Parts: sequence; structure tokens; C-alpha cells
Amino acid sequence: MKIAKNFFSHFLIAIGAISAFIGAFSWLAGYSSSVQLIISFGIIIVGVAYALFQIYPPQKIKLFANHSFPIYIEEGDLFNQKGVIIIPVNEYFDTIVDDKIIASNTIHGKFVDKLFKSRIIDLDAEIAHELESIESEENSERAQGNTKRYPLGTCISIEDGGNVYILVALTNFDEHNKASIPMQEYGSIIQKVIIKASTVANSRPVYMPLLGSGQGGIKKPAQRILFYIISQIEFSTEVSIPEGLHIVIYKLSDKGINLDDIKSAWQSAIK
Repeated sequence: MKIAKNFFSHFLIAIGAISAFIGAFSWLAGYSSSVQLIISFGIIIVGVAYALFQIYPPQKIKLFANHSFPIYIEEGDLFNQKGVIIIPVNEYFDTIVDDKIIASNTIHGKFVDKLFKSRIIDLDAEIAHELESIESEENSERAQGNTKRYPLGTCISIEDGGNVYILVALTNFDEHNKASIPMQEYGSIIQKVIIKASTVANSRPVYMPLLGSGQGGIKKPAQRILFYIISQIEFSTEVSIPEGLHIVIYKLSDKGINLDDIKSAWQSAIK
């Protein structure tokens, strides 16, 4: 219903604009009725095309953080990509997917289940190796999962299947394993993960989900979260990812994201 309403709204706008344009040329009245009929059909076709374009915005846009850092925002599946892939995890770098510690429908849960379900011991060993030189805080009261807590924004990289996966500590966990992201640290986390990605990307593209929009995430609309992420990337002036950072979003329309609006807002902001 909403799509139909938007379609007819844009359709009438287009028809009105074109009709006003043609009405300015009174000499058209001198043409035969068949020519006028063709023109009328042309107006309708253009109006339909315009309305369809407006209600079905693009599925991918390209922006530039700087001359060597293109940003792509696109619809897709993060786990179908090849290159450097960013995976948000909790501050404990847990690997137990039981819908209590890690939910199976989160990116963290899908990463463990899709890639390491039969190799959890190997994954735990790689994570421990990458974290061994990073300062942590022991939480001996935690009954399940890892007990070492790492600062938010901590990033480690793991290679598997030709891809490099950057695991970034995005969320705090309370005593009930409820996730949250402190707003005051959110921007810093984004900048840290972008810096980490630039150091391991080389000639590979980097793929990132919409960080902070999942369970326990930022309580803001996805469109605002996306623009905030882009604005944080803009201030990473010394960062270069020549093959681009791809922000991959599963089902854009379900999240209420309009890429035309994002592109227009970005172009206005950088003027």
C-alpha cells in the first residue's frame, strides 16, 4: 500500500511537470490529433518511469572518503564476499553459539556457525594467539564463555578460506550476557576498525556490516547509524583502502535505508 501511494505521488509530480512544460509551447496545438496522442502516451511513459525510479532506489552507491578511499554502500550478504571481512563480536571474543551467549542469527553467530562449527577448538586457539599480547581484564565471576574482557575497539585478524576476517570487540556484556554499545565509544570503535582494515587490506576490498544496528546495538534508525558511520570514516583522513570499503547491508528496504537520501546528504555535507 505504501509503495503504491509513493508511486502515484511521484507519477503525478512527473505528469504535472511535463504537462506544464509542454503547455508552455502553445504551437503544439497545431499538430494533428494523432501526434498529440503520441505525445500524451509519451508523457505517461516518462511519468511511469520516473515514479518507478523514485520508489525503487538504487541498491548500490559510491562515495569517497578521500581520493584513495572509495566507500560503497550496497545490498548483499556479507558471507558471500571475498577479501577482508569485518565481524563484530563481544568484548570476550566468545565462540559459544547457544542463543544465550551468542545468538545464532547475529553476524557473530553466523561467522562461528558457517565457518568454524566443526573447528571451534581451532578458532579458539587462533583467537587466543592473536589476543595474547593485548591487555585484558579478568572476570572470574563469569559462569560461561571466556573470562578475559578486552577493550572495545580491540581488533584481531584471522585468515580462513582465502579471506581475512577482522574480529572487532563491539559490544559490552553484562552479567546476564546482554549486549550494549556505549555511545561515547561508538565513533572510536569505528575508527579503530577502519585503521585495522587499512593495514591488512593491501590490494583487497574490505567488507563491513552496518556496525551497531544488531542486537544490543545503537537505538537509532538504521539510516542514521549508516550516515554516522560514514561521517566517522570521513575523519580518518590518513587511511587509504584503494579497493574500497563496502558496507554490506542485508535487505536495505527492511532496514528503511534509502541510498539516494544517503548520497544526497553526503554530497551536501562535504560541500
